[in-house]
Amino acid sequence: MSSADTSKNHHWWPVGLQSYWTDKAGDVSWIEPSGTVDRKRAANRKIGYKIHGHTLFKVGEWEHKFEDEFDVDNEVHNTILAFRKLKPLGYSPSDWLKIAQLLFKKDRSLKDYCKFFQIDERNHRTLLLLIYSILIRSPASRSRYENYPGMMGLPPSEEVGKINMSQRYRIAKKLCLNGIISNQCFIILRSPLKKFIFGDGSLDWITNGLVTNKTSGRALISLTPDLCIYFCTPMTMRSSPNCASMIAPPWMVDWINQITQVYSRDKLFFLGRPPTLTDAFKKAQFLEHKKKSDDLIEMLDKIAGIEKRQRFFGLA
Repeated sequence: MSSADTSKNHHWWPVGLQSYWTDKAGDVSWIEPSGTVDRKRAANRKIGYKIHGHTLFKVGEWEHKFEDEFDVDNEVHNTILAFRKLKPLGYSPSDWLKIAQLLFKKDRSLKDYCKFFQIDERNHRTLLLLIYSILIRSPASRSRYENYPGMMGLPPSEEVGKINMSQRYRIAKKLCLNGIISNQCFIILRSPLKKFIFGDGSLDWITNGLVTNKTSGRALISLTPDLCIYFCTPMTMRSSPNCASMIAPPWMVDWINQITQVYSRDKLFFLGRPPTLTDAFKKAQFLEHKKKSDDLIEMLDKIAGIEKRQRFFGLA
């Protein structure tokens, strides 16, 4: 759950999610751009937080804390459990027969290796809000919000950043609780062997849409070392199913981890062996694609029924 209102330690990474990244000794490990590896005891709640990160100050004694607004953190374990139950192809004997038959299919695609489900409305709204909450309060988003005054020639402002964070999350919460959720698709990527990583930034092509009060775009975020979620909003789609589940092959896990390194700046969290650092992460900057396009994203889009879009590989 979010910290009590009296606490000054405000988490941008839900404590409940951190528990899935804990090793047998009870530690969560991370690696920095320099290659330095460190770890902390997860039970001490001193990971993925910022002192007064969700407190707005003004002149005098006035202040407003919005840490408790991230109450979706209370739903972390139930949400993870619900989506782990949506098992991909390969978890039953009949699945292996289908996989064997696919070997003889010349035009097979990633979609053929998926199982499709209809997520109930409650889990749909909760997972979407959890994704929004992680993206909006991430250090990557915070950095972007704090630099908005630069558009007017002013220096970065932490308070401006927190105001923007609070406003966007309130819009996201309203949309997730009461907004229309049609034409929204989740792809659950499971990796029982090779592990995903998590960083202080993720591929986020949806939070900018909040300024127009709509849920539109794409997001790719690792929730646990064996569970990653891709979210997209097709222009048109059938009302059912709204979720695909698949086992992510090792090459896909590597690709997703490389994307995570692009969007992260200071820390990459991992379970097991530390990841091999890419040149993008070694720059120690919050980078992003110059255009919202990537070959892997196009592959995942096809599963959701989205047509191929223009490809572009550069970073900025």
